[in-house]
Amino acid sequence: MKEARRSNGEGTVYRRANGLWAAQVYVNESDGRRVRRSISGRTRKEVENRMTELRHRSDAGRVIAPAELTLGAYLDEWLAQIVAVRVRPNTLAAYRYNAERYLIPDLGRQRLAALSARELRLYFEGLRARGVGARTVKYVHTTLRAALEDAMREEVMERNPAALVRVLGPPRRERVPLTVEEVRALLRSSRDHRLHAMLVAFALLGMRRSEVLGLRWEDVDLDQAFLQVRRGLQRVDGQLTLLPTKTARSRRTIPLPGLVVDVLVEHRDRQDAERVALAERWPESGFVFTTPIGTPIDPRNCTRIVQEACRRAGVRVVRLHDLRHGCVSVLLGLGVPPRTAMEIAGHSTIEMTMNVYGHVTLDDKRDALDRLSSLFEEGK
Repeated sequence: MKEARRSNGEGTVYRRANGLWAAQVYVNESDGRRVRRSISGRTRKEVENRMTELRHRSDAGRVIAPAELTLGAYLDEWLAQIVAVRVRPNTLAAYRYNAERYLIPDLGRQRLAALSARELRLYFEGLRARGVGARTVKYVHTTLRAALEDAMREEVMERNPAALVRVLGPPRRERVPLTVEEVRALLRSSRDHRLHAMLVAFALLGMRRSEVLGLRWEDVDLDQAFLQVRRGLQRVDGQLTLLPTKTARSRRTIPLPGLVVDVLVEHRDRQDAERVALAERWPESGFVFTTPIGTPIDPRNCTRIVQEACRRAGVRVVRLHDLRHGCVSVLLGLGVPPRTAMEIAGHSTIEMTMNVYGHVTLDDKRDALDRLSSLFEEGK
């Protein structure tokens, strides 16, 4: 049975042959077009409520996503036109992998306007049921959340359903950096290594791997004892590529302690001898740390070099990033103001310095409680 048509613009409500109720109403979509939307539901009241809400949103100028725009189409656009010009290549590669490996095949045909928090929660639970690791599920969720956040910013969506879904990552493992004694043993053991200066830079300057590998002699002033972090060397799409620093704060000037100046002078002399030995075969790249034939050091090979040096020194084999972690933690333990440690490390916020790198050892906690206990022992 068909219902009487409403006045122009209010929409039409009717009952279909299958018993469901339906309506059609004209709305203004976020791309500027005025289109007719179809709504269906089990009851007339449900359809009327949804139609009224849609019409009010349109009249108020609120966001209404184009009905035919799918998540897959939007992700393709997002990767090519938004993310590609804003993030670093490795970040773009991670977003693209998550989108093309999971989101587009699984959810690509879903209409963007119809995505709900419940649907996404069930999807991420389904990923875990398929055996996808917790860390990967977390990364996929992060990618979708970032994409839909940009959809909101561009007024393609009114809200971000992915932001309403809680996805737990893997349990956080506490990383224990090398102790001061372990770092001393590492540096003593590597004294004759051709890249001893690189190990010293990691241990004493708190630089990122990409920053150390991207360092050029033009960035280093040994007379005035400072270096400038301007860029990083990373492998992107199979090629070693120089990129801007991770953040604006990562671009910084680091003063060089006397020990670092001394090892860099020795390193420069050794490199000069290698250059003379190879003559015209030596590539004039200007990098401070190179292979024996003057080419840049691959990041993965750099990690292998450092970890092999740990094994030879008989100390724990840690992630290369843990040397940076340890440097900042020792600075804080020495009473260096957090703001100073933050500037040395090139962190974007002081919270990052304190919460992530302010490692508290068992000895630190024991010392704190011993001092507390001593207050009460004096009164015995």
